[in-house]
Amino acid sequence: MISDVKEEIDDEELEVGAEVEVDDETDDAEGLDEGQLQIPEKQRRASMEARDFPLIHYHRLYQQGRLNLNPDWQRDYVWKGKRPSFLIESLLMQIPIPVIFLSRTKDEKYEVIDGVQRLTTIFNFFEGKFRLKELEVFSELNGKKFGELDQKFQSQLEDAVITSFQLSENTSQDLRFSTFERINTGGMSLNEMEIRNCIYRGKLNTKLRELAANPDFHKAINMKNLSDRMLDRNLVLRFLAFDQIKYSQATAGIKAFLNRFFENYRNPSDEMLADFEKRFKRAMRNSFTVFGSNAFRIRKIDRKGGGEWAPKPNASIFQVIATSLASFDSAQIAQNADAIHEEYLDLLQDQLWLDAVTKSTGDAKKIKYAFDAWTNRLDALMASTSGLDPKRAFTLSFKKELYDTDSMCRICGNEIKSINDAMVDHVDQYWKGGATVPSNARLVHRACNLARPKAD
Repeated sequence: MISDVKEEIDDEELEVGAEVEVDDETDDAEGLDEGQLQIPEKQRRASMEARDFPLIHYHRLYQQGRLNLNPDWQRDYVWKGKRPSFLIESLLMQIPIPVIFLSRTKDEKYEVIDGVQRLTTIFNFFEGKFRLKELEVFSELNGKKFGELDQKFQSQLEDAVITSFQLSENTSQDLRFSTFERINTGGMSLNEMEIRNCIYRGKLNTKLRELAANPDFHKAINMKNLSDRMLDRNLVLRFLAFDQIKYSQATAGIKAFLNRFFENYRNPSDEMLADFEKRFKRAMRNSFTVFGSNAFRIRKIDRKGGGEWAPKPNASIFQVIATSLASFDSAQIAQNADAIHEEYLDLLQDQLWLDAVTKSTGDAKKIKYAFDAWTNRLDALMASTSGLDPKRAFTLSFKKELYDTDSMCRICGNEIKSINDAMVDHVDQYWKGGATVPSNARLVHRACNLARPKAD
């Protein structure tokens, strides 16, 4: 155990907070909670201006590339059936349409915070992309496209006014981020990564999409629908941020930490982007070498002492494990893969560490503990091994041989339910000179071994 690290955790009970719930109907990873932003007092009030523009003005801005509907997020356009036609009919009936929220940028462009579906519907109709159907009041217009309407109807639609509230271009990035979170009321509110995709467009954003397609990344994550809601890009961003910036700097929480990274590295040099790619690919290759398709997961133990790997990866574990393996070449990791795997299984017995990666995971103290506890173990392990023979650790193949022969724990005498809950122990302890050879090996419960007195 890492006692010197644990002393830095408050004596108070660890906060339960916003643990991410995962069920079969969602494809989110665990440990995604980013916590809250800490916005300075002078930047806490949004500066917004109300403007009334005709629809033809919004459409002109869109055609000029000055109005960004943010088509890159996974929500895309979701209105179906008669709903688009009903919006057009409401405009013809002169029924007030809910306001839209825009964010002005320093280059005199606009990003849509709320109103993507309404504006997309209007622009699609102006461009002849659908015919009206199932209208109730203007039923004589059913089946017609915009260009087939009488001129009076076309003019009425083009001149219809929608009020927009425009967020000032001088608004701080954190307040813009918070505004996106609070105002967006579409069919599905944007998550943190989708908001960043709207705000931080540039070379880094493009590289995230590219790295998210890495084959080793997909094999290690082993999760269906990984690209839904930009979960894949969220994980890549976490890796790059924690790989480039020391985790101890995440003092304001992970949300602000990731935002600062995205803002500062929005358009990095080609050399830096190449280094990002090199380190990410190496980390994913090493992660798959050690953990296979169970990477970045918690092993859950049931009441009978058995256990199984969680079905989905944990984002907080991902950022810790992936960054820790990025600095070692593939040969080093392959030579020590069994020992690293065993060290991770041992770490899962630490309840403080499990809390740090599953509950209120955006908290700075928990981020620090999660990184320190694992990296201290990994660094010590890698420093103590050399060549092809990590002398302290028995191999996984040898453990499997013992388990298949007799799965009884040699300490408590009970059956070991799963090989992942077992470890090979030195009969004569290693620190007292016991050799890592078959004649000095015994199969035991991991928990029993941890409880074994050092002087035994």
